[in-house]
Amino acid sequence: MMQKLAGLLDNLYSADARDKIVKKEGEELIRVNIMTSAVALMYEKIRTIIDYQEEHLLRKSAVFRILKRRFLESRDYLKISEHVIKEIVSAGYLENNKYPESKINEVAKVIEKYDMLYSGVEEHKGLGTALNLYDWILGIASCEIEETMVPANKEKVFVRFMYEEMKNRAEIISDTMTEEEKNLQLYLAVNRSLVKSDKPMLEFLILKLWHPDWQDNYQVFLPQFIDQISTIKQDIDKQINHRLTNRLLGFCRRYATMVIILRDLIYQDLKGAGDLAQDQKLLDSKIREMCQQKYSITKRRLRTHIWRAIIYVFLTKMLLALILEIPFDMYILHTFSWTAAIVNITFPPLLMILIATTIRTPSEKNTQAMINGIEDLLSGKAGEVQYIRETKRRNWFTWSLFHLVYLISFIVPFALIIYFLIQIHFSYLSILLFLMFASVVSFFGVRIRGLARELIVLKKRENISGEIFDFFTLPFIRMGRFLSLNFSRINIFIFIFDFMIEAPLKIILQAIEEWLAFFKEKKEDIF
Repeated sequence: MMQKLAGLLDNLYSADARDKIVKKEGEELIRVNIMTSAVALMYEKIRTIIDYQEEHLLRKSAVFRILKRRFLESRDYLKISEHVIKEIVSAGYLENNKYPESKINEVAKVIEKYDMLYSGVEEHKGLGTALNLYDWILGIASCEIEETMVPANKEKVFVRFMYEEMKNRAEIISDTMTEEEKNLQLYLAVNRSLVKSDKPMLEFLILKLWHPDWQDNYQVFLPQFIDQISTIKQDIDKQINHRLTNRLLGFCRRYATMVIILRDLIYQDLKGAGDLAQDQKLLDSKIREMCQQKYSITKRRLRTHIWRAIIYVFLTKMLLALILEIPFDMYILHTFSWTAAIVNITFPPLLMILIATTIRTPSEKNTQAMINGIEDLLSGKAGEVQYIRETKRRNWFTWSLFHLVYLISFIVPFALIIYFLIQIHFSYLSILLFLMFASVVSFFGVRIRGLARELIVLKKRENISGEIFDFFTLPFIRMGRFLSLNFSRINIFIFIFDFMIEAPLKIILQAIEEWLAFFKEKKEDIF
């Protein structure tokens, strides 16, 4: 076991050396003004409340927003790169006065590459195709820009470590999948569970695996990429949306929790981590301490996520009530009910609070299971193999019967709630909004509960009451997931922030930044 840990540490030391920021002698550091940075940081914190996203995705999402605003404004890639990096630093996603100006050149090359891709698609495939692929291209570009700014080679060491362990513990049973496809699906599941990769990150990952020239020598691959971009995107989407995705993700999550605890324990003192490989009791003790520390951190994160979700839901619901619901009931139906209005506005945040009260932190049994699990991962033994099979193919009668029962499970809970709301004089629009927000809150609740379960390695016990509860709540959760994934694109608050506030605010801050730099130059001339 200690030999395996020592090997992991050797790889981490090598990766850490590659992650270090290299500054050439005499090279200036990227610096933003403290005053403008404070304003940008405040704006970013407000926006994260409105745009509900996972914390580890915020920097990449900020790069995407900035890139989308500046990508087509000129062909001066160095200027665009400088604006992107300085805005990211101002927003607090990168440390100020730490990164060398050579980063601007590195990011500029990435921006130029994706501009050539977009321009090539527009020229050879037409403007319509280019616009349809615009967000997809920028999504991948954002991933590569983030990787260029913050390489995260140590994270890749843990991904490789976990992947090798999962290959020894999972056997995919399929008559249609090649060995290469099985390995890819397992690798994607590891990234989903350990790194929490979203769709653009997975797309970029597959692109690098299938077409390494896109990073190493993109000019060689660029003509082929432009010509086959739609096919390449479809092939990537096929792998990301594979029917084994959820099964493999469920298998990997428990092990990812153990690797995360081990990773954070090593990161706590990377130089001194070698002592852990020499002393089993010390390792066990440190794992226990890290578990308790992570439990406390998770509690704080949960509170933050809960309040962000409550504020997001309440503000969105209030806006829709003022714009649609109340005017519709008062001036069109002439049946306005204060009871219905109050229930419709207060119920979603109250439901979120109720869900929050049911969340529990892990027990001592879980901590001991964590210690045993990490020891098992580091032991070098093959471990118990789990067989993962593709979804059974059913005949048309069985398929139709199961889907009919599934449809009924959707209809019954919604029908019962609609009947109750009609009895307390809800209008049809009020009922629709009530169901929408009840579904969104249910989905948010599941996501937040998922954060609490990230540290739980004990297998969940199934019981009849839990199955009945899932039967009635699943329709709302699935509906909430659909609404969150599709309607987030038309979030009116995001539109207001991105186009009516952020764009002019960043122009003003940029002008102030340039003026302050000019003022500093004049001041230096005097002294």
